[in-house]
Amino acid sequence: MPINAGPEYLNAEKEYLNSVSVEDKIYWLEEMIKKAPKHKSSENFLAELKTRLKKFREKAEKAAKKSKGKKGIRKEGFQFVLVGKTNSGKSLLLSRLTNALPKVASYHFTTLKPEIGTFDFDGVKAQVIDLPSIGSENFDSGIVNTADCLLIVVENLEDMAEIDSFVKRNRGKKIVVFNKSDKFSDVELRKIRERMKSRKIEGVIVSAMTGRGVDELSMMMFGVMGMIRVYLKEPGREAKGEPMVLNERAKVKDVAEKIFKGFSEKVKEVRLTGPSGKFPNQKVGLNHELKDKDVVEFHVR
Repeated sequence: MPINAGPEYLNAEKEYLNSVSVEDKIYWLEEMIKKAPKHKSSENFLAELKTRLKKFREKAEKAAKKSKGKKGIRKEGFQFVLVGKTNSGKSLLLSRLTNALPKVASYHFTTLKPEIGTFDFDGVKAQVIDLPSIGSENFDSGIVNTADCLLIVVENLEDMAEIDSFVKRNRGKKIVVFNKSDKFSDVELRKIRERMKSRKIEGVIVSAMTGRGVDELSMMMFGVMGMIRVYLKEPGREAKGEPMVLNERAKVKDVAEKIFKGFSEKVKEVRLTGPSGKFPNQKVGLNHELKDKDVVEFHVR
């Protein structure tokens, strides 16, 4: 350890020692080199770190050459990634949440490669990836690190400590999914909920087997996406069709411009019914901020 190493270096060193994948080892070694004191007495130590880093990079390069030609996963829109220990029920949960039909079995390490499905919540779509379990040689930390939201699947809250070491570099959102609730009594589930609440764990209790809690999970997933659904209606008719999907805090003008560029200049009047309005059929302006499930009616010149 270099002389007078600060807390930032010590934290990076701790993360390095706890890392499992080569990619994580490289990342935290780079952080150690950045945070290490730079003075005469630390020169040899820094040289040793750089040599170690070089070896890991060479190892990563060899692995990349071996996998060359394999089809990667293209990120499409908002991305959820399922992570968990082997046999935690991720594959069955993927089939509940999406249109995917992954292989499901009771033995360990069933998922040998990433499985992809499309989550569709009333017209709001997202990509969901089920990764091979942690501990598998096919676990892809690169996908974990860049995911918009991780769905951390556990059947025991104590598993979170082990899983945490694999997901620390992710800066997105996280939802803990306590699976296999069908194996617990109501009293046991109440205690689990209390533990999650006391530990301030943002999550939900589900059973991928029975479907219990999956709707609640879907609602949570929609919530973290930061999207709203806005329905359009013609004067004198009911709202119908797929909703228009926009970012939170979108305004009426954004809806008009999404119909086609310049449409907002043709608008004479806007009528709105929904959560952001004070009453049905309220007259609002183009700068009115919308909420989920608003219904907008445009009158043009």
